[in-house]
Amino acid sequence: MTDQLSLYNGALIKLGQPRLGALTDEGKARRALDAEYAKTVKGCLEAAFWNFAMRFVQLEATPSVGSNFGYQYVFDKPDDWLRTAGVTSDDFGRVPLLDYDDRTSRILANISIIYLRYVSNDEDYGLDLGLWPQSFVDYVETCLASATCEEVTGSSDRKDKLEKARDKAKYKASNTDAMNEAVTRYPPPGRLVQSRGSSSRGRPFGLR
Repeated sequence: MTDQLSLYNGALIKLGQPRLGALTDEGKARRALDAEYAKTVKGCLEAAFWNFAMRFVQLEATPSVGSNFGYQYVFDKPDDWLRTAGVTSDDFGRVPLLDYDDRTSRILANISIIYLRYVSNDEDYGLDLGLWPQSFVDYVETCLASATCEEVTGSSDRKDKLEKARDKAKYKASNTDAMNEAVTRYPPPGRLVQSRGSSSRGRPFGLR
């Protein structure tokens, strides 16, 4: 079972360091891993369109925000959004919406309801470590090891090797994930999310 402690220990093995007994263990290695953990996990999730982190939701235009020119409707991105995989005009995700503007925290379009497929860092999606395939676990461990290498070991040579290993780990993880895409194109039925302030959270995907 993957958890934060097992990720730390996986990184420490790659660094040639002793394992931790608990996340409360004192020492330079644990403090270095703590400092890099959240940033590293977010970066790994943003690095590809991982199927285990993919979410498909409905968005309704935000009533309080209008567009004075160009696109007519403005949509707030969900709080757990990390990376857009696609926007469609239908709730089956089969009709791509080609005319829209994807901005930092909002999407603009000319229809009042859109469907967004995106990489999520929700605890039921990307941050559910139990959903992570082993190849992605290895990728995160390698990234953690690379990010903390010089602080923990003082070795620039080991860091260079870990950076190469990190690239290989990402390639393997993304290829493995791609092979599962036909089976897991959409996540299990879950919450539909509308724009901020909407009351429709909790309605299962596929139900009207």
